[in-house]
Amino acid sequence: MTRRRFPVRMAAPALVLAPLLLTIPAAVPARAAPPAAAIGPTAATLGCRLYFNDAGTGSSPTVWQDTFTLTQSPAEPKVGDTVTVTLTAPTGPDNGPVGLNAGDVPVNVTLALGGSLSGSATLRMSSYPARAVAPAEPLGPITATGTYFAAAAGAATLTVGRVTFANASATTHCSAAGDRDHKAAPVPTSIVENFTVGGTGTATPPPSPSASATPSPSAKPSPSLPPSATDDPPTATDEVDTPAQPFGPKSVKLNCKTLSSLSAWTATHTLSMSPSNPGRGAKVTVSLKFSAGPKSGPVPVGAGDLVPKATVKVGGVGSGTVNLKGPAYGAIDANAVLPGATLTGTYTTSQAGLVSLTVANIVFDHPQVDTECNAGADPVTGPKETSIVAKFTVKSRAATDDEGEGGGGGNGDGGGSLPTTGEGGVTTLMLLWSSAALLLGVGLVVVLPRRRRLLRS
Repeated sequence: MTRRRFPVRMAAPALVLAPLLLTIPAAVPARAAPPAAAIGPTAATLGCRLYFNDAGTGSSPTVWQDTFTLTQSPAEPKVGDTVTVTLTAPTGPDNGPVGLNAGDVPVNVTLALGGSLSGSATLRMSSYPARAVAPAEPLGPITATGTYFAAAAGAATLTVGRVTFANASATTHCSAAGDRDHKAAPVPTSIVENFTVGGTGTATPPPSPSASATPSPSAKPSPSLPPSATDDPPTATDEVDTPAQPFGPKSVKLNCKTLSSLSAWTATHTLSMSPSNPGRGAKVTVSLKFSAGPKSGPVPVGAGDLVPKATVKVGGVGSGTVNLKGPAYGAIDANAVLPGATLTGTYTTSQAGLVSLTVANIVFDHPQVDTECNAGADPVTGPKETSIVAKFTVKSRAATDDEGEGGGGGNGDGGGSLPTTGEGGVTTLMLLWSSAALLLGVGLVVVLPRRRRLLRS
C-alpha cells in the first residue's frame, strides 16, 4: 500500500503544502485473545490534518499508516494500581517537504478510559524525531508513555483517541481514518485494548497522582474523548522533572576571523540554563562560560574597550535567538591570551516540550575591529553553528512566581534576547599580524569603519 506524506514541518508557517490523495485505510487484522498486557502489533491507518500555529480547522489532509502496539504494566492491573501505558509505532509518519532537527516535534497521545474506568490519560514522547530527518523521509520509531490510575474493578478498555505532533509552527493532529477536524472533532481509532481490572470495589487516587487520568468509580459504557486541547497538558503534579542536558565543560575548537586574518581558538566551554525544568512563560537564564579567549593582536587594548558576546539559537518547541553578553575586559597587553569569561542572557519559554540551545556565534566587541568565532571555515562569509548544544524540557504547567513569569523580553516565538549595543555583530581588537591593523609599524591603531554583521541561523 502506498505510504502518504505526513506534513510535519518546521520554521516557515507560510509554506503551503500540496494536498495529498487519501488512501484506503488498511484493514485491521483479526487477532485471537491477546494477553491483557498488550494490543498488537496491529496495522492501522490514521487520518491527519496540519494546523499552522495550532490554529483553525486544519488543512492538507494526509494519512499515516503504521503498525501499532499498546502495552501496559502491570499486565493485569488491580484496583489501586498506577498503570504505565506505552504506545509504539516502528516507522512513524513521513516528514513533509521541510527537513527537521532532532527533537523538533514532541508527540502527545490521548487515551480514553472506558468500561469500569473513565477519564483520559496522556502519553508523551518529549523528544521526536530521535535524529535529523530529511524531507519526505519517515520520522522514525515512536515510543510514547504515560500513566493512569485503576480506580474500579471490572472489564475496562483503553482507546487511542488522538495523536498530536506538537511542532510550534505547524502542529499535526491525527485520529481515526478519514478527513475531518482532528483537533476539535477527533474520532477514536481502532487501537483499542480490552482488559480486566482485578480486585473488588473502588479506590481513591493518591493525593499526588502520577497519572494524567481523572478516574471515577462510575462506569461508562463506551470511551469518550476529552474536550480538545492543544496538547492535553496535565496538572503540575503529573510531570516529573526531566533532567536538563547542559553542555560541557568540554574542549571545543572554533575558527575566528579579524579583518582578513583567520586563526584557530580552542577553549573549554560550558552552556547551561536556569531553571532547568521550568513551566510555560518562565524566564530562563542562559549562561555560556569559556576557560580562555583567543589571542589578542600586537597592540594593547584599553580597559573597557572589549566586550565578549554570543548568539544562541533556540530550537525544538521554541524558536528565535538569545543574545548573551559578558562583562567588559580590563586592559589587555599585546599578544596576550584573552581571559575566560561568562556570558549570560535570558529566554522566555512558550510551549511545553523539549528546547535546544545552540551557540551560533561568539564575538568580541571593540569600537574599531570585529572578530567573529564559530565553526565555519570562514566565520564571516560562511558562518556555521558550533557543536555547543544544550537541552532542557519546559513543563506543561504555567511558570511560578519564582521562575519570573512573563519576563525576559522574549519574542512571541519563544526566543528571548538581551538589549545589545550595535545591531547584532560584535567587534574585537585582535589585530592582524600584518600592517592592516598598524600604521607603518609604529603601533598606532588604524580607525576602521565599524562593521556589523547579523548571523543567519
